[in-house]
Amino acid sequence: MSIAIGFIGGGNIAQAMMSALKNEYEIYAYARSKNDEIAKKFKVKILPNEIEVVKNCDLVFLAIKPKDYESVLQKISDTNKTIALLAPNFTISKAKEIANNAKIIRIMPNTAITIQKGVSAVAFDESFSKNDKEKIVKILNNTGEIYEIDESLFATFTGIAGSLPAYVFVFIEALADAGVLNGISRDLAYEIVSNAVAGSASLVAKTKQHPAILKDAVCSPNGTTIQALRVLESKNFRSSVIEAVNACIQKAKS
Repeated sequence: MSIAIGFIGGGNIAQAMMSALKNEYEIYAYARSKNDEIAKKFKVKILPNEIEVVKNCDLVFLAIKPKDYESVLQKISDTNKTIALLAPNFTISKAKEIANNAKIIRIMPNTAITIQKGVSAVAFDESFSKNDKEKIVKILNNTGEIYEIDESLFATFTGIAGSLPAYVFVFIEALADAGVLNGISRDLAYEIVSNAVAGSASLVAKTKQHPAILKDAVCSPNGTTIQALRVLESKNFRSSVIEAVNACIQKAKS
């Protein structure tokens, strides 16, 4: 039997997930002012309200503003379907208090799910069997890499993965600025830097070598790379990254 997937809400994350899932699953949605936009863009079936989405779907993503979670959960509180929470600060236990018959999962994706290269965390309520979890993870695998972690670690995951694309985009922009400063065109600089960043990340992931070992392999004695690293260290590069991520984590916990 095919699985029907629903979305309540149609913001950036919802649309990224629709893009990743649209070729594999039948998708329904209710997104108020965005109904026409997502119907045209993703060929999803638009339903008249939140209740109809839940009735017609096996898995429903709540992709709405955090302030609307309680009111929407109250509307669908008698469901026994699987509801996926995407809000950063809305816990599984809080959702179960409102919709205690529903099966609740919580997901923290990052924006690379748009191109099926995302990194997402998932946590399940206690009612899920191993088989149930595997079915959900199989669906989510269409968006990229999935990590089941304890819900208490979601704020930390936000700091090191959920928000990470923004850090990397700033890093890429700064590197490209340096390229432009030294004569490379803007478009070419972005292309070169983004591919170099992607390749470097893949090298860590695929070789499983410690990043310090890979870094040392690039640094020749009295060479160009060690000079660049010396300047980064003098500007507290590592400490700045740690402090920035820690600030993100603390905000995610609040």
